[in-house]
Amino acid sequence: MNISSVIVRVEVAAFNEALEAIKSIEQVEVAAFDKDKGVIIAVIEAENVNEEVRANRAIEQVAGVLSAHMHYSYSDENPLPPDIQTSLEKIENTDAKSVRYGGDVNNWLN
Repeated sequence: MNISSVIVRVEVAAFNEALEAIKSIEQVEVAAFDKDKGVIIAVIEAENVNEEVRANRAIEQVAGVLSAHMHYSYSDENPLPPDIQTSLEKIENTDAKSVRYGGDVNNWLN
């Protein structure tokens, strides 16, 4: 499940038509809008990232839309493993001096 909020800037002259078109896009809900400022706040609720991106692109293609930027996005496509609490407790109870680092920072810098 993916949920995103999108800030949509719209030409004021085309606002009503754009608002109705955005409302009709599958998986998109209009949460708030200000016609005088040409701003629409939309929420996308999709099953995966591909559907989320498809919905955002559909918003961008609406006549009169100047921009559509995701402001917040939540995804649970890669949930944490069920034993994460055990792993976190193990990390919290480990003395940092006993941790051996075997990587090479220079590899990250190139």
